[in-house]
Order: sequence, then C-alpha cells, then structure tokens
Amino acid sequence: MSEKTLPSLDNVLKLMQCLLGEGVQAKTAVSGPDLSKPFVLASYVNDSNDVRRVLACDLGLANSLGAAFSMIPAGVANESTKTGNVPDNIRVNLYEVLNVCVNLFSEQSKERLSLSDLKVCPAGTPSPALTETARYTVQIPRYSGGAMLAGSL
Repeated sequence: MSEKTLPSLDNVLKLMQCLLGEGVQAKTAVSGPDLSKPFVLASYVNDSNDVRRVLACDLGLANSLGAAFSMIPAGVANESTKTGNVPDNIRVNLYEVLNVCVNLFSEQSKERLSLSDLKVCPAGTPSPALTETARYTVQIPRYSGGAMLAGSL
C-alpha cells in the first residue's frame, strides 16, 4: 500500500479552527465539491515547481473561507457565490487561508511544498488527474459551508 499523502480530518478541523474560530466544524464526506460547477483550485508545488497536491473548494466554501478570515459579512460572500465569482477582497483573504493550508500536507510529504496558484475555475473546467483524494465538508458559523477536496498528483 502506498504512503498516505493527504491530510486527516483531525488536521483539517484543527487548522480551520485555528484560522476561523473554534466553532468551525469539519467532517469527512463521500462526495467532494461538484467540479462540474464553478470551483476554486489551489495548486501546491515542490521545489522543482511540479504540482504535487491540490485543494478544490466549491464556490460557496471558497467565498466563506475568504470572507470569514477577515470578517467580511456573510451576505457579501453569499452574494458573490450567487453571481459565480470570488471578488478581489475575498480572493486576497482566500489566498492567505489556502497558503496556510499547505501545512495540511507537510506531515505527509517528504518534499517541501508551497502554494503556487489559486484559480477560480468556471463550470466545465476539467478536473486534475488525481491519484489519491480525500473529501471533507466544512461549516463556518454565520457563513455558508461547503465541500473541499484534497488531492495528490
């Protein structure tokens, strides 16, 4: 059996609570974000600039993560999700959250990883070819929750 390269639920929960507060809840999920709809994709690369891990979030969770990080009102995040985008003020915060999320992979990776890219992917964007996945749901008090997928390439 290959070495596990993805974060445990406990690590996801602890990191999200550190970033967004003790009320955050996370659970493992059977299905992750619906990648046939708009989603956000964070790519983590090694020192050779090869993408090794990804985090994908549905648009609702992405907007909530970015908004909750600096207490942008939930209504702004919800409206952004309805219009199918991630506005600049939320995107900057989301980048910071996902940059810290590299720590979800640090215990499971023998190589140094860093966030290289954050993309808002429109509906129909092909999902990356992943060799291993883990799926979670994340609920943030006062904000919409959603689904997250961690993957190895």
